[in-house]
Amino acid sequence: MLGSLVEHVRTAAFLLFAADFWKRLADGLKVLFATIRMLLCRLVKGQKLPSPSQSDCCIQLPPDVYKRADPLLYAQYYLMAQGLAVTWDNPDIDIFDGAAPVTGALQPAHKYRVRVRVWNGSYDAPAVGVGVALSYLSFGAQTVSHTIASTAVNLGAKGTIDCPAYAEFSWITPAIGGHYCLQAQLSWSDDANPGNNLGQKNVNVAEMQSPAKFAFTVRNEASVARRFLIEADCYGLPKLQPCVPETPPGEGRGERPRTRLAESKARWAKALREQAYGHFPVPDDWSVRIVPDTLSLQPRQEAEVAVEIEARDAAFRGSKAFNVHVFTIGESGSRDMTGGVTLTATKG
Repeated sequence: MLGSLVEHVRTAAFLLFAADFWKRLADGLKVLFATIRMLLCRLVKGQKLPSPSQSDCCIQLPPDVYKRADPLLYAQYYLMAQGLAVTWDNPDIDIFDGAAPVTGALQPAHKYRVRVRVWNGSYDAPAVGVGVALSYLSFGAQTVSHTIASTAVNLGAKGTIDCPAYAEFSWITPAIGGHYCLQAQLSWSDDANPGNNLGQKNVNVAEMQSPAKFAFTVRNEASVARRFLIEADCYGLPKLQPCVPETPPGEGRGERPRTRLAESKARWAKALREQAYGHFPVPDDWSVRIVPDTLSLQPRQEAEVAVEIEARDAAFRGSKAFNVHVFTIGESGSRDMTGGVTLTATKG
């Protein structure tokens, strides 16, 4: 009886080994054939074959074989570079005083809880141990950064139960009162898109005393003199639509379903149509005065900018958010965003 049992166990182990062997062989052949197909396509099209650098151990794998994670959060600098309007009230950075969310000015020497939400842009690759570093700037644009703390999160692939992941921080504000800007920086060694790893939360709220008055600092962090332009808009995050399955073009008519890449490109195109920078000017029934709206600063020089916001309708009650963006102006007239703030004027 014992001998028969041992023989059955041995047979089962052999079958498992054989199944794993054939699976590994099939995966290896898939990679080989995909690589050969890529090279043949390049030869047919007359394209130059890739030559590995000295640091490469072999040829580069096609993107359908090598999967990379893409940790990300709402990243204003990246989104603006794509031509999209942004708000500085970051939806992925939340500040709590105990259990209550905080939206106004922060108290000096007070303990707050900060929560950072981290997403993954990849459907296929998780990321274990994504670094999340939290720091703060004094209120304004291009001001000095101060480290708070850092931690790590385990991030699942897009659409899984572990995406998004959350990083929690405890922060005691400086003893000097005022409003501070929080920055969350993600780090991942093999990031598919490191450009979407920096998010900023910078909001100030003031009661309108005809008008509502704000002030913030612009600092030139460069080693050369730079010219700055400051302008306002009224962009706000759109309301989330219900999650309903989309029917890609051609589906149901015998055509091949749309790929994830095609779907992603379509979403970006839609966002650019509906949320492009410049499509959200200050309404005519509001007045926003920025003094100064242009300035030149020497290296490490700072200047205070005053903003006055007023509703032309004296009967207005409620709140209204305004984004104030700071750009550096190049010699050719090019504009690069260097920071900004979201200001909320309220009237009871």
